[in-house]
Amino acid sequence: MVRRYGLVVIAVVAMACVTNPATGRPQLNLLSEAQEIALGREADQQIRAEMGVYDDAGWQAYVTRVGMAMAKKSHRPNLPWSFVVVDASAVNAFALPGGFIYVTRGILPFLQSEAELANVLGHEIAHVTALHGASAYSKQQLTGLGLGLGRILAPERYGGVFGGLEMAMSLAFLKHGRDAEREADRLGVGYASASGWDPAGMVGLLSTLGRLSEASGSSRGVPNFLTAHPLPEDRIAAVKDLVTAEGPGAQTVDAAEFSGRLPGVVWGDSREQGIVRGREFVHPILRIALRFPDGWEISNSASQVTAQPAGEAQAAVVLRVVSNASGGPAQTARTQMARTQMAAAKLTEVSGGETTINGQRAYVGTYRGEQEVVRAAFIVAGSTTYLVAGVATSQAFGSAQGTFANTIESFRTMTQAEADQIQPFRVGQYSVRSGDTWTSIASSAAPRPIGPATLAIMNGATAASRPPVSARIRVVVSG
Repeated sequence: MVRRYGLVVIAVVAMACVTNPATGRPQLNLLSEAQEIALGREADQQIRAEMGVYDDAGWQAYVTRVGMAMAKKSHRPNLPWSFVVVDASAVNAFALPGGFIYVTRGILPFLQSEAELANVLGHEIAHVTALHGASAYSKQQLTGLGLGLGRILAPERYGGVFGGLEMAMSLAFLKHGRDAEREADRLGVGYASASGWDPAGMVGLLSTLGRLSEASGSSRGVPNFLTAHPLPEDRIAAVKDLVTAEGPGAQTVDAAEFSGRLPGVVWGDSREQGIVRGREFVHPILRIALRFPDGWEISNSASQVTAQPAGEAQAAVVLRVVSNASGGPAQTARTQMARTQMAAAKLTEVSGGETTINGQRAYVGTYRGEQEVVRAAFIVAGSTTYLVAGVATSQAFGSAQGTFANTIESFRTMTQAEADQIQPFRVGQYSVRSGDTWTSIASSAAPRPIGPATLAIMNGATAASRPPVSARIRVVVSG
């Protein structure tokens, strides 16, 4: 039976091999082009909802123009290509099957020219044309098929390992392998060059990302682009060889024009997603604020804000919107909402009741799950109900519940005047003076939004260098 199971999987793999349109080689792919596009389009809606689209029509049009110029010269020009700047501060670029390409606004200040932007987009286009995402998805599906068959055909051999194995397989194929990255480098450099941009922009981009990785000092905080696009030591050398092979030509760099577009780009959190200032999260559009515990690391996305103690996974606090009902729910409805939502999360109420938090109506309760205990508050502010929840393992809840209570009690609303004063940091320009260093320039703003090493890298330099006197450099300024 086990042998038969293996033969079935091998047969499916054989039928799933197609000719890669970019390389001409056989490649695993279970998806037709129509299915690939449909899969990408569905995921695109989720990306836009989770990360948000950066509210700058000029940048959206610019990135689309550069991307479409290369997409039309790619191996799959007829895909419904889409290029979007997402409203995220992480340094990242990524692609979905079917032609959906994204760059974060966070990567823009670290690009030194239009040629570097073109090479970022060309690299992501290559992941699509070479079916890297579609192939990874197909591997996940085949792994699921194999596991499903294993349950039926060889339960005594495969029983008891599915949860961990399925998760491991999913993670294993989430990132592109080294061969796929090299292939995307080769194709992307070719797309950029064929479209009139200097392929050497890829060398500059990888050098910048490498310096960012070194400056981070650990895996925590490493730019997301490097997490998904690993940078082995020999990769830059290989890209240099590709650039040499492309040869010279009338190729666009446009460093000055690109830098001229950067002033005003949001740095860090945006007003639309809320802003972290020290320990406090403030949302000037929703007009709410929440203070997180000292030393906790805060992560902000379009859908929720989370915080955890540094280096620990025993406790966390979550803030998110759970209802936008006009006028806010009445007491009975609010209580029922709390109980229904927590029950849906397989949490049983231990205790709970109505209260007020800084003048706002709330239902606060303690809930127990199989392995965790939750202290949750459903707080009504205006027409919106917010969930502030502290989650901890059963063992850690006792020591964390005071922290959870203080965090919940810190929830407050803001006046319009206070909200209007909250502005994000933005990219600006500065003329270097005699005696300036990266440290002195970075330290001139309070609170300091950027460190000296990151400031140097943003300007295409190293922390050990000195900024050239009279040069116009990129800085981060208050909004």
